[in-house]
Amino acid sequence: MAFMEFVCPKCGYESEELVKSDGKYPDCPKCGAALKQKLSGKCYTACQGKGSGGCGGNCASCKGCRR
Repeated sequence: MAFMEFVCPKCGYESEELVKSDGKYPDCPKCGAALKQKLSGKCYTACQGKGSGGCGGNCASCKGCRR
């Protein structure tokens, strides 16, 4: 289990929830829409700084800097 940040795409409600690693996310307690994981910060991988050009910061599309 892990704490993850979520945001509701419908009403903008933000929360931090304790979730299982099964990929199921909670619904928004305000409007009932499916919460989306809030991605913030930067991705860091084993190849960070080894000619990879650094991190683009978009963890949703990160493939581990495999160039």
